[in-house]
Amino acid sequence: MTARPPRVRALQLAIILTAVFDVMALVVLAQSLPIAFTIFMFVGQAIFLVALALLVGGVLADLRAKELL
Repeated sequence: MTARPPRVRALQLAIILTAVFDVMALVVLAQSLPIAFTIFMFVGQAIFLVALALLVGGVLADLRAKELL
């Protein structure tokens, strides 16, 4: 079994974190519970920022690996 490059793992982690963020947003949208909204505001926003940073880092690493950047 071959090991995946770090840029691929970063992109996969970004996709997973974005899916978690989306599920949390759907829970807040469907049920307007104060605890769900509080968790979403503190944890959800941080998850989204980490996913965004991983996505940008993964894309830049992929462009550098293919010598396009």
